[in-house]
Amino acid sequence: MKPKLKKFTEFAENVLPHEASYLLKVQNFEDPEKLSILKLIAENSSDSTKALPFDPSIDKRKYSNIKKWILAKLEAIDVDIDFEWINEINRKVVTDAITPKEERELLRKISNYEHPVYNFMKFYELALNFRHFLLIRLSYDSHKAVNEFVKKYKAAYEEARDINERLHQATEDIIDHYASNRTESNCWEDWLKSVFYNQELDGNSRFLAVIRLTFMYFNYREFDKLKTVYDDLDEMLKDGKFYTRRILFNYYANRLMLHSKFDVSQQAEEYGYLSIRQKNSDHLQYLNNFSAILLRQGKIDEALNLMRESMTEMRSSNNFHSKIGFVAFYMKCLNLNGQPSDSEAFAESFLRMNKDHVLHKRWYIFFTAYLRALMLQQKYEKVITVCKRYQLLQRDEADKRKLTYLPTVKWYYDVSRYMEGRMSDESLIESMNSTVDSFSNNRHKSAIVKDLFKDLKNHIPHLIDKIKSQIFFEAPSN
Repeated sequence: MKPKLKKFTEFAENVLPHEASYLLKVQNFEDPEKLSILKLIAENSSDSTKALPFDPSIDKRKYSNIKKWILAKLEAIDVDIDFEWINEINRKVVTDAITPKEERELLRKISNYEHPVYNFMKFYELALNFRHFLLIRLSYDSHKAVNEFVKKYKAAYEEARDINERLHQATEDIIDHYASNRTESNCWEDWLKSVFYNQELDGNSRFLAVIRLTFMYFNYREFDKLKTVYDDLDEMLKDGKFYTRRILFNYYANRLMLHSKFDVSQQAEEYGYLSIRQKNSDHLQYLNNFSAILLRQGKIDEALNLMRESMTEMRSSNNFHSKIGFVAFYMKCLNLNGQPSDSEAFAESFLRMNKDHVLHKRWYIFFTAYLRALMLQQKYEKVITVCKRYQLLQRDEADKRKLTYLPTVKWYYDVSRYMEGRMSDESLIESMNSTVDSFSNNRHKSAIVKDLFKDLKNHIPHLIDKIKSQIFFEAPSN
């Protein structure tokens, strides 16, 4: 029997929570049945696992009208659709291919412009080109209207352009801090916040600022500050600000990471499902973050299945940051699933073809998964060989000044040397104890190191109690 309202249900399942919140705010339905349909869409969007069925007794035409209304409302505020329109019209203006109908539409938008819009810089640059187009054709009245717009918003455009340049400078510092820890980037915090909260600025500048704040706060592990920013952003998104599905998926992916830092795994998982609903250029990165949450909750099979479904996409991707992260998490899944030999083989196959990318981009995340596969198989000599061949200890030493540093590689190496009779009890204990204290008061790091201790206990059970491991089995002080 054919399910009732199947197509509409499939459509409704694709509506995102923030889309639903916006639609409820702008609706003015007098028909109670239409309103009930919209409310059920919103309710189901917040928890798709407990979705309620739609009432088949309601006239199907109302469902059809609701679908058209939703698509029209969302398309009207979609900043990416607007960006595509601006680019296409600009191309036609520059190549003398704009039609009279498109000219009238552009003039209407310029005459009815309300500052600021998300793509203000692009729209202003289109107006500059359109002004040239009109003047050379002696279209004086139209040129006058466009010229007035250009003069009126010249200062706003120059400010936006300057902000865009400073955003690039901030990005360089933030990324350099992340990559090498050579540069401090928190000097940009107040300025970035001022850009994000300035309602007189274009939406693109404001959203670029919040993305850089996100990166910076993660670099400094200042998650409470980031939560405050994201709670404010959440309300803006519900109001339809910065709307496009690309931005919502980015928001959900970042919310996943933020909740994971606060150890709120259930909420992190919910945002994870939202972030991977649609495949885009960031899908692998979102999937990596989501897989980490699933692994933390012990949902290994689910993580493996999701990653296997995206294996073709991983192989074709040119983004090696996400690609290496995907491979590392896939190896970790195999390790946890009792398949360390498969993890080892996968690592070596990938490393043969992508050694330079691994070593120059994300050596730590890749080799910790690879070395653990070897440790699980008690291939201690191979652990030592791999560490030496790829100079992992030198890389590990260079990373010690990073806020994100963990001693995983060094400890795998030392335990392997001990198991091969190349290190004494006292030397191993001293080496591990020398790094323990720096993690004891860090909640996030201590949780990771606690798991590492449990892992190593299988290899050196008679020594682990002599190391300061007990501090990780007590509640951290902060």
